[in-house]
Amino acid sequence: MTPDKETRAATAAVDRYAALALRRDVSLGVLLSTHPRDFDVLLSAAAQGFPKGCLFSEREVNDLLRAFLGDAGSMLATDHVELRRWLVDFHVLDRDGYGRVYTAGAPAADIAGHCKQLAGVDLAAVARAARDEEAARRAQRKERWQKAQRDAHG
Repeated sequence: MTPDKETRAATAAVDRYAALALRRDVSLGVLLSTHPRDFDVLLSAAAQGFPKGCLFSEREVNDLLRAFLGDAGSMLATDHVELRRWLVDFHVLDRDGYGRVYTAGAPAADIAGHCKQLAGVDLAAVARAARDEEAARRAQRKERWQKAQRDAHG
């Protein structure tokens, strides 16, 4: 992929993530069956807390996933345990046979590509900015509507 295509792909992944950040109660199972690219983007976003070459205990994984779900991943209707299972099932995370040690895995090409595109991006800031912009747009629409109501009735 040329640098221009890589930049466009990374921008598209971040933009898609920002659009997903505006949603509420997103089910990973439904997303997988209806919008697999969005599913890949969200798993890739969750993977950002797990750099390659690092070992994580189950407690550390759970803490990182709880933090993700509390901020950057707050659009998801899941808990850290279910998210951890999705990450393991899709090889984003690998775990030892006892479930005590986790490492970054080798996911399918689509997820790996999104992981690369989202690397180094402050996804929590992207999500907050998207939510703030949406709140401002809503406030402007409400203000215009209220003005129209006042003008019509008064």
